[in-house]
Amino acid sequence: MASKEDIAKILVPRSQRIDESLKELLPSTDSASSPEIKRYYEGVWDYNLRGGKRLRPALCMLSCSMFGGNEEDAVPTARSLELLQNFLLVHDDIEDESELRRGKPALHLLHGIGSAINIGDALHIYLWKSLLENKKLIGATKAFAVFREFVNQSLTTAEGQAIEIAWIRDGKFDVTEDEYFELVSKKTANYTITTPLRLGAIVAGAPKRDADAFNQLGERLGKAFQIQDDVLNITASGEGYGKEAVGDLYEGKRTLMLVHLLKKLKGEERDEVIRLLAQPRNEKTPEQMQRVAELLKEKGSIDYAKKKAADLAVKAREGFDKKFSSVEENESKKALRELFDFLVNREY
Repeated sequence: MASKEDIAKILVPRSQRIDESLKELLPSTDSASSPEIKRYYEGVWDYNLRGGKRLRPALCMLSCSMFGGNEEDAVPTARSLELLQNFLLVHDDIEDESELRRGKPALHLLHGIGSAINIGDALHIYLWKSLLENKKLIGATKAFAVFREFVNQSLTTAEGQAIEIAWIRDGKFDVTEDEYFELVSKKTANYTITTPLRLGAIVAGAPKRDADAFNQLGERLGKAFQIQDDVLNITASGEGYGKEAVGDLYEGKRTLMLVHLLKKLKGEERDEVIRLLAQPRNEKTPEQMQRVAELLKEKGSIDYAKKKAADLAVKAREGFDKKFSSVEENESKKALRELFDFLVNREY
């Protein structure tokens, strides 16, 4: 398995390239015409300046170069993936009443809900503006194909978010594993793994069958990624994590671990967990959420989720090696394998 240093060598240079590209697209705070517009521009930049792994842009750029394309040709598309991610996070943090994002207060806590919604809307518009550069850079046919991918995956992601919001709104706790995985497929796997990889192939001019070959392995890897994300929310701590510890419990999210736990618990103990999680966020206490976290560990729910993630990751890796055996070995192909392993073994 690749070391943290190896992963950094893959992610950091591409993250820096996205930083440079964002400066070419987003408005400078120095150009603001008034204090109000300056604060708005600061908000537009905020999540973009908080770092993060920049995983989606890296997957897109590496997929492009794996098929023999020029990573520079993928930069506007990769940048749009980053803008999409941050736009979704701004709105998601409001919908989930999240308090932390990448180690700092969520945007709506700094700017207010109204301004944060407006900033998220702006990031959404900038991602489409970013894609306009593709016509000149890669030609109209590829540019339109990239545009279509963004439309399709954005609609799918919105459906996934609609499911999660409805479960919380309606107090639905009898969620099955199949329902959980349908949610993850729509909300996470598609826009985190599958679409970035497909986009890189499209920019490189790879055959459609190669882009389509990412569908199944991307879904498997995306599910493994989300399970690991859920696990880390319960088990991770310290500055490196960057999110609110046990925040998923405060937000009442239905995770694979929770599905497993509620299946294991019976009678009053099960009813008590549901009662605690169904409370409004501001009525939940650290002691209550820690109790649920302890049950997830005691009942084997965390270990169960980890095994599921590991099994999905193995199948994804096997699928990658089989489907792309005809693609010549190169540094980008090797880097993708290392990132795939990192996604389900990471500690942040």
